[in-house]
Amino acid sequence: MSGKHAVKSSKKSLIIIICVVVLVAVIAGAIILFMNLSGKNNNSATTVPTVAASTTIGNTNSTQNVSDSVSETTQPATKSGEASQEPTEQGYTAETSANDSEIVVPTISGEKQKPKFSATLIPYYAKDENSSEEYSLRDLFGSAYSGGGFTFNEDGTFIDGITSASANSGAYIVEGDSVVITYSNDKNVIAAVTKWNGDVPAEITVNYGGIIVSFK
Repeated sequence: MSGKHAVKSSKKSLIIIICVVVLVAVIAGAIILFMNLSGKNNNSATTVPTVAASTTIGNTNSTQNVSDSVSETTQPATKSGEASQEPTEQGYTAETSANDSEIVVPTISGEKQKPKFSATLIPYYAKDENSSEEYSLRDLFGSAYSGGGFTFNEDGTFIDGITSASANSGAYIVEGDSVVITYSNDKNVIAAVTKWNGDVPAEITVNYGGIIVSFK
């Protein structure tokens, strides 16, 4: 009897061990399957923001390109034949345009015109025309002030190197004691000659909105 009982006990133990092994295998399989599913979900979740980020970057680049195009469109165009303007030691100057000699300068006084001349006149003093209060040239012309002056050429053209304005050249005539200056943008300025050196103006004054600026 004891032999039969021992055989039955061994069979029960073997069955239990098999059940435990199978259970462990099922649990392990379930864990592995769960981890695989979780990994796929995580990858999917990660991919979506990446695509969204790529789309955002693409849209940003497109917006930037449009902005650049608008910016380029709104920049002042350079006239045909106009030379580029570069600052020099004597201020912001440029070569006169081929079109400057074609600018029609209006006559002011009707007096006989005097010969064109070659000279550079630099501003050195500024004062209020009414109170005679002195002004700083830097304060008068602002941050665009470059320290240059008017350069007059014998062909009737000039360069305004006082400021870094885009239209800083044009044509001029000499009438009596006045130099009539016409810029390439059709702005007219009258400079009064206060001192001559023969037929060449040695000193001039220009009225800038009530401020008299002297050049020599």
